[in-house]
Amino acid sequence: MSNETVVITGACGDIGRSLASQFAATGARLGLCDLVDAETAKPVVAELERTGATVRYRRVDVTDQPAMQAFVAEIAREFGGLDICIANAGIVERGDLIDLSLEAWRRTMEVNLTGCFITAQAAARAMMSSGRQGHIVFLSSWVQDLPRENISAYCASKGGLKMLAKCLALELGPCGIRVNLVAPGWVDAGLTTKSLRINPERRPGIERQIPLGRLQSADELARTVRLLCSPDAGYITGATLLVDGGASLCFRGPPRASGA
Repeated sequence: MSNETVVITGACGDIGRSLASQFAATGARLGLCDLVDAETAKPVVAELERTGATVRYRRVDVTDQPAMQAFVAEIAREFGGLDICIANAGIVERGDLIDLSLEAWRRTMEVNLTGCFITAQAAARAMMSSGRQGHIVFLSSWVQDLPRENISAYCASKGGLKMLAKCLALELGPCGIRVNLVAPGWVDAGLTTKSLRINPERRPGIERQIPLGRLQSADELARTVRLLCSPDAGYITGATLLVDGGASLCFRGPPRASGA
């Protein structure tokens, strides 16, 4: 992947930083965006640049279509095209479905689903305008196929994202653009890590739900994404690469209500 151009959204979170590091190690040029300002992102950019990577960072909200289109076009213009786009930005709103606010539902769909549509559309246009074959990857979740209690909006957004990826793969395939999803299970990063630091007694219970017996690291997930973007995966499109340590093999859904 040397000299390829990669755009990554949500690049300043734990998973985003790991993704950027993995692609920097291949010699890729990086266009990164997140919601934090350039000053806050400086340590992330500096760490990547120390490896010799060429990095451009912009503060962009993935739900802002004009801003996202301008960012992707800028990166493609500066680096002579776009090869890979990783739509990593996402949020989780927790709460019982019956009590979940409409605002929380809309915000989840806007970021996790509409934001990915906006990102993928901008990336596909940049790839097509330069005549480049490319690859778009959505960071999804094992819950795209399995319902979980307290995160119904998140589950629904990821389920919709799966269908969006399939539709895009169908439409963009003739242009040589692949579209796939990577669906992790429990990742020891971000909010999960913070939660487990506060409540470490939860970790053994979670690990018992995973046949491999441990949570996945952000770096491990990023290596999987890099593998999917490599020439070795050049005939894969419209697919989900499930990397949940086998957790979905054991999950049986929420407990049934008494008398159900």
